[in-house]
Amino acid sequence: MSLPDLPDLAESMFLQGAFAPVLGERTVHRLRVSGILPPELDGLFTQIGPNPVQEPRKRGAAAYSWFTQDGMVSGVRLSDGDALWFRNRWIRSRRAAKHLGVPRPSGPRHFFNDTVHTNVVYHGNMLLGLVETGCVPVRLDGELNTVAYTDLGGTLPRGFAAHPKLDPVTGELVAIAYSPLRTKADYIVVSSQGKVCKLERLPLGGRPMLHDFALTRGHVALFDLPVRFDFAYAATGRFPFHWHERHRTRLGVLPRAGTARDLRWFDIDPCFVFHVVSAHEQDNRVIVRALRYREAFTGSAAGPLTEGAVLWEWAADLVTGRLTERQVDDHAQELPRSDPRRTGAPTRYHYAVSGQIANRTPDALLKHDHVGERTEVRDDGGVPSEPVFVPRGDGEDDGWILHFRWNPDTDTSDLVVLDARCFTDTPVAVVHLPFRVPYGFHSSWITADELSSVEMATEIRAQR
Repeated sequence: MSLPDLPDLAESMFLQGAFAPVLGERTVHRLRVSGILPPELDGLFTQIGPNPVQEPRKRGAAAYSWFTQDGMVSGVRLSDGDALWFRNRWIRSRRAAKHLGVPRPSGPRHFFNDTVHTNVVYHGNMLLGLVETGCVPVRLDGELNTVAYTDLGGTLPRGFAAHPKLDPVTGELVAIAYSPLRTKADYIVVSSQGKVCKLERLPLGGRPMLHDFALTRGHVALFDLPVRFDFAYAATGRFPFHWHERHRTRLGVLPRAGTARDLRWFDIDPCFVFHVVSAHEQDNRVIVRALRYREAFTGSAAGPLTEGAVLWEWAADLVTGRLTERQVDDHAQELPRSDPRRTGAPTRYHYAVSGQIANRTPDALLKHDHVGERTEVRDDGGVPSEPVFVPRGDGEDDGWILHFRWNPDTDTSDLVVLDARCFTDTPVAVVHLPFRVPYGFHSSWITADELSSVEMATEIRAQR
């Protein structure tokens, strides 16, 4: 196949503004705070994303791939109404460790590329850095240092995934893992003890990008979309996933207790989905809400995403075999988050970055009410990152929203704390950082109790 002749004159947008590389690791104690930090916020707020470990030599729009850069995780530790510290650390992949002049971490990789840069989750007394497409997780300590790569005690035979879902009822961590080298995905269930307790191989008939999936109480649902691994692009050193318009587009539904033979496919209109908003079951239907792009990764020099994603709903009827799909909202948005206690059940609210998305960076946050089908928009200036909901009480929006915000005028970042119920009001607190947090993929809240269990488990492993 012939490749498009992409212009490479302008500098990549991923080397500018909020995305510009941060070339150094920093530790800062006792950060300045405006407002009052709730003492109940006792834990670590993190963000992880691609950040090159050295100044890129290739800076053109077609030559520089942000999606393949080294992983950097940044975090602010909150406790007793204070912001105790900020740290940013590169994940010690082979490439990063070599450049930094430090030993490579131990542990298996299961893949030729061990760059980890997409998500951080807590599970089974481990703080895990995650990536998709083949590599295993990497264990971090409570100060974001790389400890080791892990195959979960020898129970993970291949790579893991960037978007596992924690079932709040069973305590299981569920994932759909894929690799561009395979035409099957792995349906993986990890027990609360951090070991794989179920693994089922699912035939895909190709090599699609499977960034996210949906979890209900009884099913998993995955999108098989036209963004596919392209060997011709990989051979030229370009980002290897590319839009294939003629490819069949479908939604797969699998009972959580089932096998590959139970996987059912439902045809849907061509599109691309990075992130699922919510999923649940109702009247023999699996209902998935996600952020839908008309197309993506088309080879345009403007970037992989040529327009904003909007909220859509797909409902697969498991009795009739029919599927319906509809657009729910028209706000351009990405990086959706909800109350984690509602995973797999009907969700009333979600939060996301939004706005005009000028230069492919958001300029606002939104809160969407799925019952009232209305949206609140918050614009503080600057560039917000993924908003994370931290529960306070039993109500679904009784909690706080935490996110990093980049301030273009000063090239610094803040950690902003909002009251989720008073979404457009003045922030509860703002933690001021003396420099910028590079714009990343996903953010996480790790509680103090979880951090304590991570440290204890790390010490026990070190003594063995």
